[in-house]
Amino acid sequence: MKMILGSIGMGREIISGIASAVFVIVSVAGAAGAPDNLTDMMGHVLPAYAIAGKSHLLAESSKCREELEVFREGVDARKLWSLRMLDSSGVPRSGFIYGNNYWMGSKSQCYDILNPEPLALHPKWLENNTLYRNPKEELAPYQLNYFAAQFVHNSTLQYHHRIGNEHMMVLGLCLPSTCEAAELGLILQKIFDERTLSLGEVYGMDFKLLRVKDLKNDPQYLINWRMLTVISVIIATLTMMIIGTCYDVRVHQERLKVDKSSGTSSILSGQDIIGEKLTAENGDSPSLASPSSSSPLKTGGKILMCFSVYTNSKDLFRTSLSRGSVASLHGLRFLGMVWIIVLHTPIYVQESTDNKIWSMRLGMGFASQILSNGSLSVDTYFFLSGFLLSHIFFKNRKRSGDAAKPEGNPREGFGLGTFTQSVVARVIRLTPAYMMVVGIAEMNAQFYSRTSPFYMIERPQDTCPKYWWRNLLYINNFFSREEMCLSWSWYLSNDTQFFIFGTALLLISARYFYTAAGIFVATLFTSSLISGYVAYIYDYVPTLDEQWNTFEIFYDPPWMRIGPYLVGIATAYLLSRMENKLNVGRKTLWLLWICGSSCSLLVLFGLYDRTVSVVPVSVYIALGRTAWGVGIAWVVIACCTNHGGIVNTILTFKGWIPLSKLTYCAYLLNPFLVGSVSLSSEATIHIDLLLNGTTSFGFLVITYFSAYVTYLMFEAPYILLLKLFYTTKKSRR
Repeated sequence: MKMILGSIGMGREIISGIASAVFVIVSVAGAAGAPDNLTDMMGHVLPAYAIAGKSHLLAESSKCREELEVFREGVDARKLWSLRMLDSSGVPRSGFIYGNNYWMGSKSQCYDILNPEPLALHPKWLENNTLYRNPKEELAPYQLNYFAAQFVHNSTLQYHHRIGNEHMMVLGLCLPSTCEAAELGLILQKIFDERTLSLGEVYGMDFKLLRVKDLKNDPQYLINWRMLTVISVIIATLTMMIIGTCYDVRVHQERLKVDKSSGTSSILSGQDIIGEKLTAENGDSPSLASPSSSSPLKTGGKILMCFSVYTNSKDLFRTSLSRGSVASLHGLRFLGMVWIIVLHTPIYVQESTDNKIWSMRLGMGFASQILSNGSLSVDTYFFLSGFLLSHIFFKNRKRSGDAAKPEGNPREGFGLGTFTQSVVARVIRLTPAYMMVVGIAEMNAQFYSRTSPFYMIERPQDTCPKYWWRNLLYINNFFSREEMCLSWSWYLSNDTQFFIFGTALLLISARYFYTAAGIFVATLFTSSLISGYVAYIYDYVPTLDEQWNTFEIFYDPPWMRIGPYLVGIATAYLLSRMENKLNVGRKTLWLLWICGSSCSLLVLFGLYDRTVSVVPVSVYIALGRTAWGVGIAWVVIACCTNHGGIVNTILTFKGWIPLSKLTYCAYLLNPFLVGSVSLSSEATIHIDLLLNGTTSFGFLVITYFSAYVTYLMFEAPYILLLKLFYTTKKSRR
């Protein structure tokens, strides 16, 4: 992946050279305050040279001042090492009006100036290279360091898009390592105050320095209770995995072979009611293996088995489904995650995207609405969550002999114990992996906040230490994005809140069906009414910049997103009542497919022209997400009733099943991984449909590999421990 991003950077560096030439020509052509000689011109065009030219601002005793003067003299004398330093530092580049605020230079090239090893070229070509340069002048006479200056501009010529830090600029500098960030900041501020750089004259703007970063890692951030806890849990989990796997392979599997040869072994799936509830979150949950009565495992052995990489991997890649499972959901879940990953790729590289304005232009195309309206992929997941919760509820009632009756069963209580048990099981099932990702993301962000030249939009190193408890309580969607630890975690809070509401509603329906139905209709109607009203009073126009800046109003609140979840609950109820049978004629079936597809297509492409008036937009906001849920509902109904055709064939492909089980961890990790790759690069990212499509595929592979590791460490073991707890508790009764 870094090779791909590196190739992007190489192309940008070529443009950098062209941009430098343009600014030199502008200066020579007679721009305001044009210099009279080449040395002065370089001071107006090349920031690193301008800094060296003002080294006199530092104290006479400063080692940095002395070495900056040597650097300047080396450039004036055309010494190769100094030209390499100059070449490794950033210069103004083309594309400023379209959002290119990055004068990056090259960090790796800067450090390579001190590398005495020759390039691995044919000796003949190495000799040719020495004809045009003096090898004795290649190495710098002192140690070097790569700095990143972050500052803002006030140009009114650049398109303002209100996405991310649109005024933020980054300048890479390859300078003596004896220089302190504060010393370089002093010089840069003077340069900005005096409007030394020609770019300010060309685009009529001033610069304000924020800070100069010394991109050296300081591991002191690891010394706090949160980081130590995360590291300790990781080490303890890895230890348990090693011991558990060795125990499984060397002891348990050998016992199973002996028992199998005697014909007495049995493997229990552990699919009790709690296991079924866990299934609602991630497909078929891991099975809890137990040997035959002839060689029962003790509690310690069962706990070790929960951490076995061998058994958990075998269970993950098992493609057989339990009776009553809806196979098409696995395809919907995985393909929905592919959509989310493709959408996350341009979103979570905003820190280093050098053509944000052009990316918005690309988003205006008809086919690009698939990305522009990509938030509908999350509504697919809300539908699936509601459907699975309701499906398992009615399946268990039918299994217990109490079929779903429209009038309910007045003799049946609310089931407060069942409600509490369900909520606790869900929290235990989700939280270990979730909290570990929070901790790892904070640790990762602490590292990149010190070593990356880019200004981070997503700042877990600041928000997670203060607000992690909101994630733990699943309430962070009620607070602003600026205070949100992991911006993408809003989904988990919404989904958990919907789960609590949906569980209570279904338990009420067991006794007072019509009361539950009334609450259902009232909630759906109120949600649509509020959504439309909020869009109307805010005079909402669904352009990309407006969507970005109204997350807290239209995207995160649960009352704006519950529609598809409720549609999922209703869909499972209908299938239960129909007993997965739909007897309709061919024409009616075609009509249903047309109606269902129209719901999805109209919502996906309905706002292609984003200049519509506020009333149609308000109607769209009020009904759009629910209509999307209706479209997905028809696909599920058609597949469950054998009317899905090729759609059902695609969605029920068994290869989706293991990938579907990893979607929870994949969702947690993907934005974190995308951002990490972006921040670790020394080059900017250029948004282009074909190139980013290829990059998205790479992120898909990386995400699912990382999700597999996370699943084995923090998801499967805790699901199995939860099952072990409930099965042990049940057996004691």
